[in-house]
Amino acid sequence: MEDTVGFGIIGCGAIGGAHAASIVNACGSRLVAVADVSEKRAESLGDQYRVPFYTDYRHLLDREDIDVVNICLPSGLHMDACVDAAGAGKHILCEKPLEVTLEKTDAIIEAVKENCVKLGVVFQRRFTHDALLIRKAISSGKLGRLISGSAYLKYYRDQAYYGSGSWRGTWKLDGGGCLMNQGIHGIDLLQWYMGPVTSVYALTDTVAHENIEVEDIAVAILKFANGAIGIIEGSTSYYPGLPTRLEICGTNGTVALREEEVVGWDFINPTREDIVLSKAGAKRLGVLEDVDRADPMTAVGDSHIPVIEDMVRAILDKRDPAVTGEEARKAVEIILAIYASSELGQEVELPLGSCQ
Repeated sequence: MEDTVGFGIIGCGAIGGAHAASIVNACGSRLVAVADVSEKRAESLGDQYRVPFYTDYRHLLDREDIDVVNICLPSGLHMDACVDAAGAGKHILCEKPLEVTLEKTDAIIEAVKENCVKLGVVFQRRFTHDALLIRKAISSGKLGRLISGSAYLKYYRDQAYYGSGSWRGTWKLDGGGCLMNQGIHGIDLLQWYMGPVTSVYALTDTVAHENIEVEDIAVAILKFANGAIGIIEGSTSYYPGLPTRLEICGTNGTVALREEEVVGWDFINPTREDIVLSKAGAKRLGVLEDVDRADPMTAVGDSHIPVIEDMVRAILDKRDPAVTGEEARKAVEIILAIYASSELGQEVELPLGSCQ
């Protein structure tokens, strides 16, 4: 027990349950306690894993056997819990988005710095084998000069999904719709591959759902600092939901990622390994998984385990987690710029002010 890192969970909904399962199955971690304002949810998750539960998360923060606090609350409630956790000297692993405004995001980052604790943010797609393969190819210059990078994030959520919680579909607590909640994973990967975004021109709308404040469809044109251009297309309105797809194009070739698998790997002067990967990708392209894309938990599975293990190693090795607060801020800023562009009806330049 002494050679493991103790985790506590704040927020015992569906994603809190996924975190709990990952903690108990990851190497070097142990689940110590959970908390939720709903006693029913807290008790259910606590009993499932035979750990204490609390309805006031401050009692969880008082425990000396907790090293890391996992924030699994609605997006617009992340700041208070993160700041309190940092003040209690706990490392933090926060669900995406880090927060729903840059002002709140920056407050979390500052609290972490002031209290000398670590902050990791859950962008689990960065940890997959094929996503890392593409990152390595780009970093090595294999694609040549990048000229285009686009993300197609066509999800489906029915009306019942938005009715399942009073916070869903609200600006205050959800922070946005198909981009801030669902599409942020793909947007994070896109900027990780392509580098900083310098401007966006966007249209967003609500076309297929009732009684929600946020967008369920969005299209944006992006300009990147390296001179490349690209597109983000997102939605929660496309029945039955399509596999997410990223396409990165350079002067020497193109790569494409569908969900977590490379489906495009084509270069002007391919190596033998490139040809093998290209054929494998083409074969994958013709095969679709039989999954329920309307279920937000379908894609979760055990994907949080590498994130948990990265936090454990960051603590033991005295380094930053793979996805820091500063890194997580980038996707939030891009999405907020898209919202601003749609509202203003004009191109919006980045960086934005912290008041966004």
